[in-house]
Amino acid sequence: MQQAGGEQVREQLGRILASDGFASSQRLCRFLRFVVERTLESGSEPLKEFVLATEVFDRGADYDPNVDSIVRVEARRLRTKLKAYYDGAGKNDAVVIELRPGSYSPVIRLAEASAYTTIAVLPFVNMSPEPDQEYFCDGITEEIINALASIEGLAVVARTSSFQFKGQAADIRGVGEKLGAQLVVEGSVRKAGDQLRIAAQAIDAANGYHLWSETYRRELRDVFAIQEEISAAVAAMVRAKLPERARRAARTYEPSVDACIRYFHAMHLVHQESLPGLRAATAEFRALTEEYPEYADPYAGLATAYAALSIFGVVSGKEILPELRRNAEAAVRLNPDSSAGWTVMAGISAHWEFDWPEAEKRFRRAIALQPSNSAAHAWYAGVLAMLGRFEESEREYGVALKLNPLFPSVHARLGFLSYLCGRDAEAERRLQAAMQLQKDFPEARFALGMLYLRQGKLEEAVEVLSRGLDELPVAVHMGMLAGAYHRLGKREKSREMLARLERMATEHYVTPMARVAACVGMGDLDGAMRALSAAIEDRAIFANVLNVDPFVDPLRGDPRFERLVASMNLIPRR
Repeated sequence: MQQAGGEQVREQLGRILASDGFASSQRLCRFLRFVVERTLESGSEPLKEFVLATEVFDRGADYDPNVDSIVRVEARRLRTKLKAYYDGAGKNDAVVIELRPGSYSPVIRLAEASAYTTIAVLPFVNMSPEPDQEYFCDGITEEIINALASIEGLAVVARTSSFQFKGQAADIRGVGEKLGAQLVVEGSVRKAGDQLRIAAQAIDAANGYHLWSETYRRELRDVFAIQEEISAAVAAMVRAKLPERARRAARTYEPSVDACIRYFHAMHLVHQESLPGLRAATAEFRALTEEYPEYADPYAGLATAYAALSIFGVVSGKEILPELRRNAEAAVRLNPDSSAGWTVMAGISAHWEFDWPEAEKRFRRAIALQPSNSAAHAWYAGVLAMLGRFEESEREYGVALKLNPLFPSVHARLGFLSYLCGRDAEAERRLQAAMQLQKDFPEARFALGMLYLRQGKLEEAVEVLSRGLDELPVAVHMGMLAGAYHRLGKREKSREMLARLERMATEHYVTPMARVAACVGMGDLDGAMRALSAAIEDRAIFANVLNVDPFVDPLRGDPRFERLVASMNLIPRR
């Protein structure tokens, strides 16, 4: 934020005090002059209510803000008068003096676009007596992130990255640097019975100055109003307006506190990114849709969880499609402004229906509703890659990376895109970066294994794909390993991997893509064709990337392969 000099500020103060709205009110003039002069003298030190009561409003040492609300009342009047001045006589003034909600220290700046283009909301700290209220605090944080993410022209760091600092006493300047954010919002939540206290503050990441703070003491049922007030206050700081669709008043359905808390808990399970967590989340979401059939968010959550299970390769995409579609459609029917709902709808069009134009239209709608929806940008980038539109894909992944800089999946997918483009050194660098963010990140290891196989580095591929296989037996990793061992001449090891896959298939669903990987690696092209046909029939995730994947180059030119690619409404690439 560009600062105005002291002389400029005092000249501006004189103009305001001489204006029609202020000249007739000695009390407001005294109030404004005091807070401006004190700020010029002491910088970022916040002004206290007691100081204002005694120095400006002549209250005594026994002043009690719980009994006497003079400061709060006059502060509201001052904010209203300042807004009226800048909406009228002062609309072209070079210096802006603002008194924002929750603060008595004025913000003084030159009249220009906000310097805060990227905001990070850190996880609010749980101050409740019950430690199991952690998910409630996380849910409040996520709702604020989602509301701010609807503001066009503002980048809001995704939950996945900002929550990397959960439980840490992190230096705000360091946080801002790592997240690429100029403004950091943090806070705390204390829930005791039906009573709720939420404290929030916004800090300039460059200098550590506290720009705004507020404490809300309300009943639990007011949690939605508090979230909205915090979001609106932060939006005002960056000279933006919270879109009506992001405001609580625009909701067609107001969930009960019970429904809201249970939804927060289900989302907490989703964000654990584990199979047990996803399965528990689906059960919770399903119960919510049955008990609160007009509440849109659980439908979107349930559809997202189903899609994640399919991505994990532990459920058949074809089998879950009816439930997936039903819940996603319910989410956007009940809330047409649900960016999460439209993101899943777009994913259905692409991965399950192979309707690429409709998928693109839905992704664009999801992003228009919530420009900082990093998941929508990343999914859209993946679809663009499947269509061979690599430059557009890279741009979308670039947006996703800006919004979610510490999420290993985005780095891994950028690495995979580099692999598709034949930029091997860049691919390896990006995949290694993903594994620095999360040790042995499975998605990055898989892509790195594919890269090494293409380069003929068979031993390196085996080493990468084998890591942690006993703790997390990923079927496609085993399939790739079977092919790698076969090419190394280690046929017994290859058969061992295939046997493990067969045993897994007796216990639960195994994606046919594991068999595709094994057969291509082993040179069994007929087997690869059969497995690929099954994968497409099953709507297995990653089947539709094969049209651009160098790994299956041995299949290209075969009429059977070209027919399979065409069945996905894709034009076979030579």
